[in-house]
Amino acid sequence: MASQRDLTGELVEEIRAAVAEASPAPSVRPATDLPEGEEVRVTLNRALQYVTPTIPSRARLSRAKRFLLRALRFLWRDQASFNALLLEASRSLADLLDAASGRVQGALNAERDARERRFGRFEEELERMETVTERAIPEWERRSAIQDARLAILEAGPRSGTTPPVSREAGGHDAPLPLPAGVYSLFEERFRGSPQDITEKQRSYVPLLRGLPGPVLDIGCGRGELLRLLADESIPASGVELNPIAASACREEGLSIEEGDGIAVLSRKTDGSLGGVVALQVVEHWSAEAIFAFLREARRKLAPGGLLIAETVNTDSLSSLKAFFLDPSHVRPVPADALRFLAQAAGFTDTRIEYRAPLPERERLEEISENDAKLNRLLFGPQDYALIVRVPEEREP
Repeated sequence: MASQRDLTGELVEEIRAAVAEASPAPSVRPATDLPEGEEVRVTLNRALQYVTPTIPSRARLSRAKRFLLRALRFLWRDQASFNALLLEASRSLADLLDAASGRVQGALNAERDARERRFGRFEEELERMETVTERAIPEWERRSAIQDARLAILEAGPRSGTTPPVSREAGGHDAPLPLPAGVYSLFEERFRGSPQDITEKQRSYVPLLRGLPGPVLDIGCGRGELLRLLADESIPASGVELNPIAASACREEGLSIEEGDGIAVLSRKTDGSLGGVVALQVVEHWSAEAIFAFLREARRKLAPGGLLIAETVNTDSLSSLKAFFLDPSHVRPVPADALRFLAQAAGFTDTRIEYRAPLPERERLEEISENDAKLNRLLFGPQDYALIVRVPEEREP
């Protein structure tokens, strides 16, 4: 009996030790690097091992102890059931906590991604505004310079030779005076296009003007876009501009500009002294008589191998006529066949027409049939054309 009581006492002590090991004091929390959710699950798994006390097979008198454990199982049966239910509830609670933690983490990640997207859009908008501002500043500076020039001209008063004589029309009414230079400069700033856009449109002319037998004269050079392109290529060139404000602005940039009438300046050049004569968007400002006079003078002043380029609005495209009639200084449209005829009448023999500035596809009709193509050519054809003529290497007798 003493031996049996000793075994019972040892068994009770081992059970108490097991329960104490499975149920540490609440204030004691071992240090661990595991996440909180994983740490809870490890603790629950350890507790499960002690819901029903067990005797290790290597323990002293293990067989007898297991027999006594089965015999005394009624002592902790209710407690074991309670412990099992409590652990099951704890596991469910841990699952709920994991799910809630996942939802919270997902919400945090979604909010972070949304903030990053908003910040990215903010950066894009900021870059766009910076680009718009960078492009707008030079335009406002040019407009400010134009206004300053207008004030300077008004303060200086009329100059001799700058005001055209007033003629009498049929019916005895005075002929209207031309637009003031400042007004037309502002018109060009608003409707002609930015200097960057005009530069890109005129860049394709530069290869034609390389290697000519003399300097290039740009008649009606405006803001000097082509002259800057030629200067970048070290091609000798100068310009003529009737508008005093535009001419002054070009001279301030170091460009060689003569203020005055283009045909008059051309006529003063020595015969055969020029390698190229360029008139971009100019002939539509002249009458037929002035156009012929310009072509005849250009034929005289160009050296053998010289080149003439005259660009104007394409009258074969109805959409381009909107731009023609928008400019109040235009006199009349000049059809390509008429300009080529006048050039041939002025003595040019090698002439060709090159159509330019096509509209983007989104502004044209979708071509499903040949009729669609015909309508595109009539309604939405290229906006400009260029007459390109070259003087023969040997002058004609």
